[in-house]
Order: sequence, then C-alpha cells, then structure tokens
Amino acid sequence: MVAKTITGPTRSPIGSLIRAAAGVSALAIIGQLTIVAAIPVLTRLYSPEDFGIFTIYLSIVNILGAIAALRFGSSLYVVENNIQAHVTLKLILLAVCATGVFMLAAGYLLSGAAPERLRHLVYLIPIGMAGAGLAEAMNSWSLRFGHMRDFAMGRLVLPASMALLQVGFGLAHLGGDAMVQAHILSQAGLIAFLGARVLSWEDVRGIAQAPWRAVVATARREYKFPLFDIPSALVGFAIINLPAILIGSLFGTTLAGHFGVAARLVTGPITLIAMPLSSVFVAAASKGSNDRHLLGTARGLLLLTAGLIAVPILGLGFVAPYVVVPLLGQSWMPAGQIMTALAFMGAAQALSTPLQEVTTLFRRQEVRFLVDAARALLVFAPLLVGAHLGCDPLQVIYLMAAGGAVGFALATAAALFLLNSEGGPGDAGATIKQPL
Repeated sequence: MVAKTITGPTRSPIGSLIRAAAGVSALAIIGQLTIVAAIPVLTRLYSPEDFGIFTIYLSIVNILGAIAALRFGSSLYVVENNIQAHVTLKLILLAVCATGVFMLAAGYLLSGAAPERLRHLVYLIPIGMAGAGLAEAMNSWSLRFGHMRDFAMGRLVLPASMALLQVGFGLAHLGGDAMVQAHILSQAGLIAFLGARVLSWEDVRGIAQAPWRAVVATARREYKFPLFDIPSALVGFAIINLPAILIGSLFGTTLAGHFGVAARLVTGPITLIAMPLSSVFVAAASKGSNDRHLLGTARGLLLLTAGLIAVPILGLGFVAPYVVVPLLGQSWMPAGQIMTALAFMGAAQALSTPLQEVTTLFRRQEVRFLVDAARALLVFAPLLVGAHLGCDPLQVIYLMAAGGAVGFALATAAALFLLNSEGGPGDAGATIKQPL
C-alpha cells in the first residue's frame, strides 16, 4: 500500500505578512495613541512658543542623530555572525562618542551666535544626538538577531514615556524646557530597556574584547555606509525635519510650534506604524528570501500601508480644520490648516517607508543618495522661493508638501525598480546570514 501524505492547509504569504506586521505594530499603535491622547493636555500646559522651541530642538536632534553612528548602524543588517556583530557594535559606540564630543565642542564655540532663547539647546542637542545614535544601534541589533518583540516594545517605551514625562513636568510647572528634558530621559529609558533585553553578558564581553584592529578593518570595509549614507541620511532627515527649523526662522517660533503639533499628528502613525512594517521587510530579507518572495512582500506591504496609514492620513487631513479647535483650543487653529497640507506628503511618505531599506540591503547607497537629493530639491525649493516672494505662510507650506509628496513617490518607485531588476540581496553583494 502507498501511504498517503496528509498535508494541512498552507498559510497564505499575505496572511503571514499581516500577522507579522500586526505583531510588530500593535505596541507601536498604543504608543502613538498615547502621544495623540497627550496632545490636548500638552497644548494647555505649554504655549505654542514652547512647542516651537521643542520642535526646533527635536528637528535638529533627528537630523544629527541620523549620522551620530556615522551610519554604521545599518551595517548590522548584513553582518555574517555574532563575532562581526560585536566588532560592528563597538565601532558604532566609538562613532557615537566621537560625534557627540565633536558636537558638544561645536555647540560651545557657536553658543554665542545662537538666539538667547535657544542658547541652552546647544548643550542639550549633543546629548539627544548621542541618544538617538545609540537607540538606532539597539534597534538594528534587535532586528538583525530576531528580537522582534523587544523591538516592538521599544516602539511603545519611547513615545509613551516621553508623553507621560512631558505631562508630568507640565503639571509640575517646570517650564517649557521640560519638554526637551523629557525627551532626553525617554531616550535613556529606551536604550536601557533594549540593552537589557537584547544584549547578553556574552555579547557585552564580546563587544569589550573585540580587537581594535578588527574595528578599524570593519570601518574600512564598510566605507560605503558613511560615504554614501551620511549625505543621503542628512538629506532624507532634513526633508522631514528641516522645514520646522526654516519655518521657525522665516515665520517665527510660534508658527513652528503649530507646525510641530501638526507634524506630530500626521507623521506619528508613519514613524510608529510604518517603520515597523519596514522592519518586517528587513526580517524577510534577512532570512535569505528569493527575489520573487521579496517583491511579493513589498507589494503586500504597500497594500497594507495604504489601508492602515495612507488613506486614514488623508481623511485626517480633510477633517483636521474642523476638529482641532474643539480638541486643542482656539489658538491652535493654524495647526489644523497645516495638517491638511501635510496629509498629502504624509500619505506618500507612509507608502515609501516600508521599502526604505531596500537600497541598504542591495548596497545601492548611491541610488538612495540621488533619490534623496531630488526629494530635497522638491521640498526646499518651494519653501525658500515662496518665502522669498513673500507668499502667505500657509500657501508656502502647501507648496512644500506637494513637492514632498512627489519626492516620496520617487523613492517608492526607485525601491520597486531595484526589487524588479537586482534579484535577491545576496546577489547584490549583501551577505545576510543567520547568527552563529
């Protein structure tokens, strides 16, 4: 007799994708809800000017934090084993220390040129920058070695702790600078949480004992990350964060505060929901998936992102002018109008975010640099030209958002082009293996 093989129902790849994305995003959604719930309270504890100062600080930290580790954090995705990971993390720690000291010295020298109201930020920004670099390294380590649950928990720890601290400091009347202090403390909490969860004592010893010769060799071998990723990261993060700084300098810190609240409400779901979807794609690539599977994963993530984030953001932008005043107060009406403008750019950004690491996985940092340079031109040209011509600030923001939407669409198109033409990440030179 021939035995019959009994097979159970096969799982749908899209179903598995949705389950993985849901598992990663669930805690991030809770964190985002915490921020949204705190905003009506924060707008009554802090003035628009306080929000403007915090927005300027956070924008600078986001830009500089992206290069605090000299972009070596992304190289953790492509290490071959634990030994190389220890060497790479030691290199990252060295880079963060060096850039932090450099920025602290630069801040001391330039403090006299800063406006008096912002002068104290030159000492706080290097701390926030170093915290962002270390947090990025912990997130990369978590993704590389499969600590998806801890990574997801981190997406809750940072926003929830920051929101709670800002509310608590506001109730204690510690002043507008308390928003900045709360952010720094929440960064420290995230780093401590992830470090305790994803690093074993063997990892700590391996990092401490990693030979400096190997660290230098790794820096030389992975030169493409600082060479191409630093300009690309500066451009990419500047597109998102520099507008707030320019708006503050061109139109005043109060409008920067309105812009910051609007950006929090619009881009919050992107940061805390779409970013974990990007992690799902990185995890799929790290398992050595073939090109057809990766392309299918990318398409599934785009559909998922459109339904979960892009369409709701457009709806939020439509109703924002009608709901902002009841929620935040009459003085925050400009924030609702800015949300409508940012919704278009936010929807396009949400669609591009899940595929943002495609260039890293294929080691095509030069493509990312070119795309980000085009995005920068599309965002900043309308902003600077509109301000120079004396246009209404809201009209300038609409023009900037339209250019940003086109730029993010270009980024999505470039990622899909690479997936269609390059084959699997291993074929492009990125060695992605399971840890020993």
